[in-house]
Amino acid sequence: MIYSATITTGKAGDADSDITTVLSVGKGLVYRVEVEFPPGCCGLLEVRIMDGSYQVWPSSDEDSLHSDGYVVSFDDCYLKMAAPFEFRVKTLNKDETWSHTVQVRIGMVSTEAFMSRYMPSVSWDKMQEAISEAVSEQEAVKMAAIERMVTEFRSE
Repeated sequence: MIYSATITTGKAGDADSDITTVLSVGKGLVYRVEVEFPPGCCGLLEVRIMDGSYQVWPSSDEDSLHSDGYVVSFDDCYLKMAAPFEFRVKTLNKDETWSHTVQVRIGMVSTEAFMSRYMPSVSWDKMQEAISEAVSEQEAVKMAAIERMVTEFRSE
């Protein structure tokens, strides 16, 4: 399945220049991510893709994806095994003159047969074990990020 969202973000200073869009997805393995920046963005439109309050893409917390006339695309193996089955796409437009539109596409597989395609050397039993470990690790990283945010919020 390919899930997509086309997001228009208003020019800097407008109420819709910093927005969050919910992209509903299914349960499964993310194998591909694409963010299409049409010509004219000039790197002024920033995109961050979140799983709850945890920034997934790009992995660097304080960074964002941005470009001009380019599709940022990459393969990944991110497991989305717990509800809510959605990603939050945060966009910020720093252009003071123009609104900009970006399209975000996420490719996912949800069945055992398709998941094994992206991890062909792993038997299903081993893959289930790897999935369980990866989910535990992802949850630990998410909880650490949430705790850090709560601590920063309380100290303000």
